[in-house]
Amino acid sequence: MKTALLFLSAILFSFSISAQIDFEPHITVDDTGGTNGANSVFAADLDGDGDMDMISASTNDDKIAWYKNIDGLGAFGPQQIISETALGAYSVFATDIDGDGDMDILAASYFDDTIGWFANNGQGTFGSRQIISTLADGASSVYANDADGDGDMDVFSASATDDKIAWYENTNGQGNFGAQQVISTNFDYPLDVVAGDIDGDGDMDILSGARYNNSRVAWFKNTNGQGNFIFQQELSTDIAYCRGAVLADIDGDGDLDIAATSWAFPNHRIIWFENTNGQGNFNNTPNLIAQLTNNARPETIYAKDFDNDGDLDIVVGTDNEGLSWFKNNGSGTFGAQQIIDSNVEDVRAVFSADIDTDGDQDILMAANRADRIAWHKNTNGQGNFGPANVLAEINGANGPIKVISVDLDGDGDKDILTALTNDDRIAWQENLDGQGNFSELITIATINNPLSIFAGDIDGDNDMDIIAASSSSNGKVVYYKNLDGNATFGTEQTINLETYPSVVYAADVDNDGDLDVFSSGDSTKIVWQENLDGQGTFGPMNIIMEGPWVNDTLFSEDIDNDGDIDLIAGYYGAEDTVAWFENMDGQGSFSAAKIISTNLIVPDCVYATDFDNDGDQDVIATSYGTDDIIWYENTDGQGTFGSEHTITTSADGATNVFAEDLDNDGDMDAICATLQGNEVIYYLNDGSGNFNYQQILVSNFRTAISVTADDFNNDGKMDILASSFAKDEIIWFENRGPLGIEENTTNHFIIYPNPTSGVLSINNSSTVSEITIYNNLGQLLLTSKEKNQIDISTLGKGIYFVKIKNDNGQTETKKVIKK
Repeated sequence: MKTALLFLSAILFSFSISAQIDFEPHITVDDTGGTNGANSVFAADLDGDGDMDMISASTNDDKIAWYKNIDGLGAFGPQQIISETALGAYSVFATDIDGDGDMDILAASYFDDTIGWFANNGQGTFGSRQIISTLADGASSVYANDADGDGDMDVFSASATDDKIAWYENTNGQGNFGAQQVISTNFDYPLDVVAGDIDGDGDMDILSGARYNNSRVAWFKNTNGQGNFIFQQELSTDIAYCRGAVLADIDGDGDLDIAATSWAFPNHRIIWFENTNGQGNFNNTPNLIAQLTNNARPETIYAKDFDNDGDLDIVVGTDNEGLSWFKNNGSGTFGAQQIIDSNVEDVRAVFSADIDTDGDQDILMAANRADRIAWHKNTNGQGNFGPANVLAEINGANGPIKVISVDLDGDGDKDILTALTNDDRIAWQENLDGQGNFSELITIATINNPLSIFAGDIDGDNDMDIIAASSSSNGKVVYYKNLDGNATFGTEQTINLETYPSVVYAADVDNDGDLDVFSSGDSTKIVWQENLDGQGTFGPMNIIMEGPWVNDTLFSEDIDNDGDIDLIAGYYGAEDTVAWFENMDGQGSFSAAKIISTNLIVPDCVYATDFDNDGDQDVIATSYGTDDIIWYENTDGQGTFGSEHTITTSADGATNVFAEDLDNDGDMDAICATLQGNEVIYYLNDGSGNFNYQQILVSNFRTAISVTADDFNNDGKMDILASSFAKDEIIWFENRGPLGIEENTTNHFIIYPNPTSGVLSINNSSTVSEITIYNNLGQLLLTSKEKNQIDISTLGKGIYFVKIKNDNGQTETKKVIKK
């Protein structure tokens, strides 16, 4: 990952510039206690009570967590978070790293290229992450064994982006590691690394498999028993898309054979290679364990004796057909597939352990798309497995690609409408009290891969209906009628059946007083359809443009001040282009593209508003490929656009932009979500289109993808709403106005000292009943009932929010700086 991931300090709010607006975050959807993108699972006794606990890594929420086996029988306690800052947590492993007799945890995190470990105090309390290396570009696997024969645990890693297998010496046996020692850089996207004595000489050798073009399985010999590894043998080239390989004595002859997955349509196979002489000479013709169905693409493999007959069986997790195992007859001939769970998708990791202490091997699994950590009980010790016992899964916002502010239930406040791509649904959250306290997600409709949504009165009954684009080979543009004005929605009604529509938008194209619909059909054309009767009966498609690849970048506005609606779009063709299309007759006859710019790389969003206060509509666009946000002046009010005005060149993966007057000074400010930088940023306008002040609202908001602004708490100030696609979070940021350290409101409470490094005191005429501390994401950190003080010495440096309540019921939130 050569793109710089921005590790910002805890200080996410500047307090030295008077122009700053103070935003307080409110999480409406998160995955606390769940798992988002479960990718790895492991079992070990973490708390020293003699039974097997579980450990997980989940990529989309950057989380390493563990689950206590409460009774030794497989009743697990709630998720206990070890870390939420391992960006793209991908793989976990447990072993005693520091030689103190308990199980520490190793982790590989894909998006920050890091191999690290967490020290255990012996009771399952873990310290902060200790970095082993940040040179594992796209870290995908971590494993531990004694590479150099000195009696302690060294660490091995696979990193997918730089095609690297490496190891790290535990230099003192206490978890101090030396520099990365590269074993190979000749693997194409390795996802797995394991160690074992392949050649029978008493030291640890290395096995790995490559996923992509030069798909291969190979092993590396430890030539001197001290970690000098050299390439030894590549196995059959009759392997494709190898996602997993393991070392196991498949044929019961006392040496380590190799079993691997091969994912190449239509030959989805599980195979094994015999170690013919116990010295690492492998039969190059694979032995078939199983030929899977066309849909059962193998993701992961593991070997263990599941039926207690003394040989090693094979369990396999697949992409589309769940979890199953294959019985070994003891010599490497395997029986028919035995299904464990056919309903779970994208099983990325399997592991086994005796979870319920009954003497047989149970199965643990991590399912990525299902967002699930679970285990299956071996009910009779012979490989009959019970249903999934789910430890963690997420039932919230799975892939919120678009968020919209709109009053769906007609009660006068702004609700949240969301397109959830990974959930295949559209949902909304009710603003319960008009103050920004939102309900859980309420499903409106199930629809395949919704990429775009729009809310407007389609049928002329004065409430908000919903339009959506389902982007797939069976794509369509549809709408859902708000039946009663209270957000009870009717069944899906088809507008068109074009494949892969990526965006929908609505406006009155033909000046007849109702909303017509724009959309992108086949991803290569822009069309509009007339609302024929003002009640949602739509006419045929009128093609505005055809040919280039249309991104999700449509917006309509009167660009030339002639009283009708024109269209702005971003698209890819011979050049990446931002253009506008003139509505020439006010009836929907559009001109050819009028080019605004061809200097952007991947124009990911367009929007129009008056940035320079001259009364006409200017255009703003994001350039995803160059990290630019640029606005273009409408120089004559008739659609002649001048030179570029660059707002920023450092919005890392700028993907979505919106404009609103955030500071109530009469001009339009800009807000942006950055897909690669994982940030939501706002930029303040001086009234002339100069954006000289910017502020990061949140970082580590992975794949920030959608932003908008509205007044969610009815205080007259514009708040900001944003969604994170990978973290499955929706947050709104309350606009508390331009502030210094103290709030510009009635001060019932005085806090001091501020800044502080330790105890914070509160002065109030009545007794303080509760003090709570929140971080910038609105997450509760500390609570004190000690009337007038709270100790914040354990918090890191930065800015926090202190909510104070007294016995009279008065509450106030203040900002405090921790030195």
